[in-house]
Amino acid sequence: MNQRFFKYYRSIVLAFFAIMLVNCSGEDSDNPESGGGEPIANEFKTTRFAIIALSPKTTASETATYNWTIESVSSENYSLANTTSKEALFAATAEGTYQFNVAITDKGTTQTQKVTVAVTLENTELKSYISKVFEFKPAPGQFVNDLPVANDGDSADRILTRANSYLAKKNGDLISLGAFGGHIVFGFDHSIVNIKGKRDFRVLGNAFWAEANPNPNAELRGGSSEAGVIMVSYDKNKNGLPDDDWYEIEGGGHKMEKTIRNYEITYYRPDPNKTPVPGGGTGTVLFTDMEYIYWKDNQGKDGYLAQNNAYNHSLEYWPKWQKDQATLTFKGTRLPDNAVDESGNGSYFVQYAFLYGYADNAPNSDNDSGIDIDWAIDSQGNKVKLPAIDFVKIYNGLNQQAGWLGETSTEVMGATDLHLLGENIPTR
Repeated sequence: MNQRFFKYYRSIVLAFFAIMLVNCSGEDSDNPESGGGEPIANEFKTTRFAIIALSPKTTASETATYNWTIESVSSENYSLANTTSKEALFAATAEGTYQFNVAITDKGTTQTQKVTVAVTLENTELKSYISKVFEFKPAPGQFVNDLPVANDGDSADRILTRANSYLAKKNGDLISLGAFGGHIVFGFDHSIVNIKGKRDFRVLGNAFWAEANPNPNAELRGGSSEAGVIMVSYDKNKNGLPDDDWYEIEGGGHKMEKTIRNYEITYYRPDPNKTPVPGGGTGTVLFTDMEYIYWKDNQGKDGYLAQNNAYNHSLEYWPKWQKDQATLTFKGTRLPDNAVDESGNGSYFVQYAFLYGYADNAPNSDNDSGIDIDWAIDSQGNKVKLPAIDFVKIYNGLNQQAGWLGETSTEVMGATDLHLLGENIPTR
């Protein structure tokens, strides 16, 4: 009986090793890195308006190079970034199947793998507008305590909640960013996809064209254009917060000779007991204090934000929830002054719009209020290719006063995803 048992046991062991040898041989023949068999199937699934990382199955060395190319796509409404890296970033606005090839070159040998992405409809309805305001820090200005309303004793958290109530909805209300550098940061409930050749999102403001410009030779369109510089970011670390790298949208004004990069300005809280320095006015608008809020910049210049009584706005320009801050400092790109006294007597100013690329620069119905994510640059001024964005930062890019109009201040009343709305605006 023992002999029969050991004979049976030996047969089982031999059969097991035979199966293992066959399986190992099969794995080698199917491995594209071994030079034989069918390519590895790399299949991914995602929903519309979401960034997904694509990477091939490979054991290539760290010195290997990668090159992603298109095999076939069911729609051109997609984005593929990082195409020379192992991990490419993909996002699409249309359902369907997207196939790519990735060539992997390692130690003189090149192999190609196929990557397939199945894009399906999202499970919940997406909002085309702002879903959350993360930060609101205006610079001093005429309307910072009116848009949104700020009361004595309000905290920064309460003002942030109020900013959300103004902007995180389909039809937003105006908020003011104050003088140069004042900013706001907001996000969406989905990723805005960077579609090639199209503008991707629009920032809403209160810009308008002048009905009667006395200068018939003006080269740029003008009216009330208070350009806010736009920055964008995508949620690289997937934590839902705007704490990843920021990239600035390079608009037409960035390329002008008088643009100042890395501009910095500091505002000094006014002494409530100081004696005002009145300065006349224009019509019913009077300058109640020409030396109201002192400022100086990193260009060796200084000046004042003048206080006026126009528009029945609050006469307190310093943000009420920042009353304990002795100074407020802001940094960014300063655009050239765009306000021109076309009347010659201070009664009629025209603020000329930059060609493209800013908030509150062109009317909301104008194509040039639309922004192409492909205009993004890094901190060194180099063009970057982003698959999509999740967050937007807007700051006032102008440090100027336009007579009785007061300081130029960017206003924002929302932002929309052009692709989700079905708007097709070609890029410049």
